[in-house]
Amino acid sequence: MQFTDKYRPRKTSEVIGQQEQIGKIKTKVSDHNKSKLKKALLIYGPSGTGKTSAMHALARELELEIIEVNASDTRNTEGLENILLPAIRQQSLFSKGKIILIDEIDGLSGTNDRGGIPTVIKLIEESRYPIILTANDPWDQKFNSLRQKSVMVEFKAISFIDTVNHLKQICKKEKITFDEDAINNLGRLSSGDLRSALNDLENISSGSKKITKKDVENTSEREKEESIINALLKVFKTTNADIALGAYDNVDEDIDKIFLWLDENLPSEYKDINDIRNAYENLSIADVYFGRIRRWQYYRYYVYIYDLLSVGIALSKKEKNKDFVQYKPTSRILKIWIANQKNAKKKALAEKIASHTHTSKKRILHNMPYLIKILSNKKYLDKSTKEFQLEKEDIEWLKKYAN
Repeated sequence: MQFTDKYRPRKTSEVIGQQEQIGKIKTKVSDHNKSKLKKALLIYGPSGTGKTSAMHALARELELEIIEVNASDTRNTEGLENILLPAIRQQSLFSKGKIILIDEIDGLSGTNDRGGIPTVIKLIEESRYPIILTANDPWDQKFNSLRQKSVMVEFKAISFIDTVNHLKQICKKEKITFDEDAINNLGRLSSGDLRSALNDLENISSGSKKITKKDVENTSEREKEESIINALLKVFKTTNADIALGAYDNVDEDIDKIFLWLDENLPSEYKDINDIRNAYENLSIADVYFGRIRRWQYYRYYVYIYDLLSVGIALSKKEKNKDFVQYKPTSRILKIWIANQKNAKKKALAEKIASHTHTSKKRILHNMPYLIKILSNKKYLDKSTKEFQLEKEDIEWLKKYAN
């Protein structure tokens, strides 16, 4: 059993960091039938803060049946009504009442879901049972009417101290040995997402029953790669500008690296020649802005670059590719690294020769091809080795590029 299931709170008192909010929710649920004004409870906050788990624990405590629907899976009017209309009209199975939980209402946003929000409002007005909604971000203007029909309750990100203490408790129960720094870093890495912290703890400790600081550092690098892949999915697999626009908001990667990821994977994702042309035209314009930033420090151009690399790429295609594509890191970074390693030795050698010839490194680099040719002669090489204080590595480099 996964840690997230094994250690899911069974009672509301076990929910971490949200006790005040749960008290408010419990009162509203208990008083639902007394209120003449029908309103839902809209619980919002970052992922992994216990929104859904808390509602299941509450239903268990109050001995209420819970009917749960994920809005991302049931996006339109027909889907919601088919599941929820019978639930709000029929009596509870054991006559103890119900909670209607509509999870992740963020999934109702977008041009394809225009009927979703009015349907939820209709359900709120008709339901004899309390309706609870959860969302990560309910402040989109599309939810204006829904917010007016809801009592808002915010679940805050889990504090660093609470996260670390919870991880330590689980380590003790699972007999996992750990470095103090490792657990602290794992807590910071989660950024208040307790579910993410538990998943990382389980993945790292699997098999070895031990967690080191190095293990957590490796996890951090893996998370960075996963986040860029998720961002690429949003851009490549949508033609909706709203979805693509914020694709890179939470990506821990430099925008120039994102550019290289797009450049590497575009030909695999886009198959139509016109789609590819349009996409690379956006990349080309973004590259022009990169150049202006480097030359003139016009940093406001970053706004245009983000738009081009998100919405520009997403809307370059007529329709999305339904096939699975395995995204891969750009090979250009490796090529740049190899070139830099090669040039680093060349620059170091030029600097050494410049210091003995009373000239600039720039001049030596400019004349390096001629120097290599001259020093390919053993007579001149032996003399230069002593005069320029060349080492074995320098001589090997010169011989390599002389041939």
